Amino acid sequence: MKKPGPVPVPAVLLFLGIAVVVRLASRHAPIFAFLSPDLLAAVLFLYAPFFHYRRGMTPSWLNISNAGRSARLALALAAGGALAYFLFTRLPLPPTLVPYAGPPPPLPELLFHELLLVALPEEVFFRGYLYDAFEEKGWEPVVPSSVLFAAGHLLIFASWYRALTFFPGLLLGWSRKSGGNIYVPVFLHLLFNLLPYAAGGMH
Repeated sequence: MKKPGPVPVPAVLLFLGIAVVVRLASRHAPIFAFLSPDLLAAVLFLYAPFFHYRRGMTPSWLNISNAGRSARLALALAAGGALAYFLFTRLPLPPTLVPYAGPPPPLPELLFHELLLVALPEEVFFRGYLYDAFEEKGWEPVVPSSVLFAAGHLLIFASWYRALTFFPGLLLGWSRKSGGNIYVPVFLHLLFNLLPYAAGGMH
C-alpha cells in the first residue's frame, strides 16, 4: 500500500487562518460590526478555496454525472442520519451534550442561514477544497477532512456537543467519496442542521 505524501500545509494553514479570524470576529464583535461572524465565515469558506483552482481547473466536485444515483444516495444517508440523530437525542445525555432547547427562528430565515451561510460554504471548503488537497497528496481524505471539520467547530466555539461534528463529518465525507460531488453533502449538511429544530431544540 502506497504511503501518503506530506500533509497539504497550505490548505491546513488556510483552514487555521479562517478559524482564527472567525473566532476573533465572534469574540470581538465591535471590531467586526460591519460583518457578522456567520457571514464572514461563509465568505471565507466559500471563496478562499477558489484561489486553488484559479488556473483554469474546474473542481471535480462541481460535476454531477449520475443525478439519479446521487439522489438515491442522498435519501438513504438522510434517512440513516435522521434516525441516528433522533436515537442520540433519546439517550440520557449529560447537559454538555444536549442541544440547546429554544424557539427556532422563522423558517425562511432558518433555511437562508443554514443553506447559504453554513451548509454550502462549509461543504465547498471541507468536502471540496480540503478533500481535494488531501487526496492530491495521496491521503484518504474522508478522515482528515472530518477531523478539521470538527476542529473548526471547536476553535470557533468550543463545546462537547460541537466536538461530535466529527461523526456527521465522516458521513458527509463518505457521501462526497461515493457521489463524487458536493451536492449530496450540502443537502445532508442542511438536513442535519435542521434536525435539532425538528426535534424541538436547536444546536
